[in-house]
Amino acid sequence: MKIIIVGNGKVGFTLAEHLSQEDHDVTIIDTNYETLKKSSDTLDVMCVKGNGASISALRESGVDTADVVIAATHSDEVNMICCLTAKRLGAGFTIARVRNV
Repeated sequence: MKIIIVGNGKVGFTLAEHLSQEDHDVTIIDTNYETLKKSSDTLDVMCVKGNGASISALRESGVDTADVVIAATHSDEVNMICCLTAKRLGAGFTIARVRNV
């Protein structure tokens, strides 16, 4: 299963760790180079530096062929926009982490 995770904080890193151990094709999108380098060095994932709400970053990560996009950044608004954009670009399912209902 091809899974894209937007946001490489505690939640995103943990999701990527577990999903990559289950042999899923995981791609992480984040704006922070240092956290992406850590993930790239310790996990079997592909990393894309960019804003998860950006069409170019989503396309670079292969969103049109993704089975699932999980948006787990610190911003509820970015997570929702990311999922809406990913869905329009062809992602199968999208999951947005929303903390403030």
